[in-house]
Amino acid sequence: MRRHRCKFAFVVPFLLQYSYCKVHNAKGERGFNMLQSSRKSAWRRSALLTVAAVLVMTMLAACGGGNKGEHTLEFKGVSEGEVVATYKDGKVTQAELDKYLAIFGVTQPSYEQIITIPQFQEMILEQYVSYKVLAGQASEESLKKAREDVDAQLKEYKEYLKTDTALEAKVKEKKISDDDMSTFLMLTSAVVAHVNSLVTEDDIKKAFETAQADYAVSTVRHILVATTEQNQETGETKEVRKDEEALARANEVKAKLDAGGSWDELAKTYSDDPGSKDKGGLYEAAEGGKWVPPFKQAVFEQEIGKIGEPVKSDFGYHVIVVEKRDVKTYDQLTEEQKEQVKSTAAYTYMEKFMTDEMPKQELKITLPEPEPTEGAEEGAEGTEGAEGAEDGEVSASPSPSPSPSATDSK
Repeated sequence: MRRHRCKFAFVVPFLLQYSYCKVHNAKGERGFNMLQSSRKSAWRRSALLTVAAVLVMTMLAACGGGNKGEHTLEFKGVSEGEVVATYKDGKVTQAELDKYLAIFGVTQPSYEQIITIPQFQEMILEQYVSYKVLAGQASEESLKKAREDVDAQLKEYKEYLKTDTALEAKVKEKKISDDDMSTFLMLTSAVVAHVNSLVTEDDIKKAFETAQADYAVSTVRHILVATTEQNQETGETKEVRKDEEALARANEVKAKLDAGGSWDELAKTYSDDPGSKDKGGLYEAAEGGKWVPPFKQAVFEQEIGKIGEPVKSDFGYHVIVVEKRDVKTYDQLTEEQKEQVKSTAAYTYMEKFMTDEMPKQELKITLPEPEPTEGAEEGAEGTEGAEGAEDGEVSASPSPSPSPSATDSK
């Protein structure tokens, strides 16, 4: 789970990326990845704000600072015209939203097909208002830090434009100026700097205590008896076994392993995980945070050397043996991992803001009603897919699929 290094990277509400990612293993072969799956949230529509900001927290930590800039939190020339949202601290015009959506679309080309869908625009508008409110709470010190970060990001952006003619053409088509991009980045960076400033050492300690399984490095063998399979070309999922059938098969293979059966032979016969079935179900020295929660917790808690009871995940039942486990202390984490823990701690402040403070803004969205068009229902279904992606944990992982390979997202 690598962060972006100091190479220009757009601000990404990355939980939405789940809907569009295809999974490949470390060798570039088509395969399965048991990466982190979704965690339900009571405020799913507002998760866009939280996940985007947490991603940028790690991105900014990687990039470092630059020279002091004069970046602002307001887009220029968009204050007049039809108002599409009002809230306690201000308003948003259609021109202002159009500017934000234009930059969002350019930086997130995967969403161009759904960015015109009203439900999606409403979510983006709520995200935008939330940014404006939070950025307005930032201290002078936080704003100074944000401007330094934007200096670095904007420099990388300009360099990136020189190497990507398609992006350059799109920026010109959408009439996005450097000042516009600067404001877009400054808004998010100010939120990040502000929320980071709230995080205490106690917050970090608590966040690590609840996330130790994410950083434990383990060598495991597993056999997956799948209940579903995903078409790697279309992303469609279909049932391959009933739950009770899969559990019975998992218990059958566990009994054979308990009786001394060969992992190599039984994995080839029983396992539905193409990433490990030809190597005895083995995954070596893998970090727990790259696995879906049920598998991760089993690997973290299961007695070493003992074949555990079948563990159920979204993909089916796993028969697991942990051969080795290295549980790290906070001091043993890399600086990158410590930044990830801090981001997790910051997440709680984002949650608190969205659940406790944002409702007090009395946000009223008045986007114009769309005219019915042929295929509108299909578009709405597409929005559901993106919304479902919002429920994911804060993680920069691609879409989950059935195996626990520890592929990095880059």
